[in-house]
Amino acid sequence: MSRDRVMIELLDYSLSNLKRELERLDEYIQELQRERERISIEIEKKLEELKAPPDIDVEELKNFLRNREKYILLHKRADQWWIVVPRFVNLYLGWLEHETPSFRVFAINKYFNWILDLPKEIREKIKAPEPEPFTVSDGFLITPPELQDRAWQKYRKHLTRREGKDKIRIKAGHEFLLIAKIIEEGSLPFVPKPVSEKDLRDWNKIKLRSHQEKAWQQLLKWGAIGIFWPYGAGKSYFGIYLLARITGRKLVVVPTVLLKEQWIKRIRKHIPEFEHEIDVITYAGYEKVRDREYTLTIYDECHRLPANTYIRLSTIRTKYRVGLSGSPFREDGRENYIFALTGYPLGMNWNEFIRQGYVNVPTFKVYIVKDEREKLKKLDELLGIPLKTIIFCDYLELGRKISSKFGIPFVHGGTKNRLEVIRSSSTVVVSRVGDEGISIPDLERVIEVAFLGRSRRQEAQRFGRLMHSQQREPQHIIIMTEREFKEYQRRLYAITERGFRIDIVR
Repeated sequence: MSRDRVMIELLDYSLSNLKRELERLDEYIQELQRERERISIEIEKKLEELKAPPDIDVEELKNFLRNREKYILLHKRADQWWIVVPRFVNLYLGWLEHETPSFRVFAINKYFNWILDLPKEIREKIKAPEPEPFTVSDGFLITPPELQDRAWQKYRKHLTRREGKDKIRIKAGHEFLLIAKIIEEGSLPFVPKPVSEKDLRDWNKIKLRSHQEKAWQQLLKWGAIGIFWPYGAGKSYFGIYLLARITGRKLVVVPTVLLKEQWIKRIRKHIPEFEHEIDVITYAGYEKVRDREYTLTIYDECHRLPANTYIRLSTIRTKYRVGLSGSPFREDGRENYIFALTGYPLGMNWNEFIRQGYVNVPTFKVYIVKDEREKLKKLDELLGIPLKTIIFCDYLELGRKISSKFGIPFVHGGTKNRLEVIRSSSTVVVSRVGDEGISIPDLERVIEVAFLGRSRRQEAQRFGRLMHSQQREPQHIIIMTEREFKEYQRRLYAITERGFRIDIVR
């Protein structure tokens, strides 16, 4: 048999197989459609049998169930929209603005399109402004020649002079301010600045997961990225990989001394051969490094960076930069600065990370009690079940009281070897110094007895400690008085906006 004949027969065989597979797929799709119709009919029958209250229009309820769109999108202002969702619909998008026993109201803006997978129909409806072709590079605003006049008028206060038909020099110290302004208007003005081969070393002692490998490729392309994955998804571990792969002097900036200790411990464990290349400072340590130059700077918990007291750290001379945060939101509305000061944003679809098992989901319970005395009584009851526990307490006096009453350590700003104390204690009281970034693999329970008012960011950071845990079904417990629950309930939105359920116990 000739070679051509063999190839023709193989092709016929492959096409026949493909046809059979397509027919099976078509049958499967038809079966799914029939099942969907059967379920819809069953639901309608149940609704007919249901003795609905007189103020419920059953026909309209049937229409609601038939329709795909189960939310209302409202234009709140120029750059923000509200999504109103019935509580029985599992749709969680954006920043939870308000909730009632029947509805949740989410707020979204143009930034969410970069860090979340918004449904296509929502992206089309919000009609975010078309990005303008302006980029910022090496102290210049780069524009198409025909748009240079527009850019000059629009950003005049950040610019000094035109240089040619497509470049405008930026005022000294205004580069990040200009980037933030362009981002605020819906564009990402970043220019790829690929990582140079001469700044890389061969090193393969850490194997990256697929999402980490994608982030590595993005850093190689852009030279500056912001990583906004969920807590426990491997941001810090990825940071260790970067410190090993990139040569030269590196800097890690963290918010607390406790996190500084943790980063140093990780560096010594995973990449001791490169420790001499790495400086680790807190956000308060700008003066220590202001005159140094770095190949790479990592801003851990980079949502801190836009604060007036810390923003000057963004001016450190560094070739490449990476921001890490599980909560790229600020209650002062300066999210645009988070992206401007770190780099090209990489998203944070929590559901996908949870589905793939990359992060752990705690159970959530809120106990409502009468007063502080009842708080301690409930705490005593909970500690009767021996689990590896962090008790968060913002108030030093109450923290010392708990420490004395239960005979457990209290870690606060004045404690030495904080991380070691937390890791070696089966139960420990921790002040606000432990809110961010710490990773305790055997942690089984977090109990909050005192907290910073309505701060959703603090709440998210605290339950985020459990998403680092390797234990099954870790517990996040909050003990509130009736007054605190009434005044500070909004902090719990940090939990419910992710689709997590809270058991309220009185």
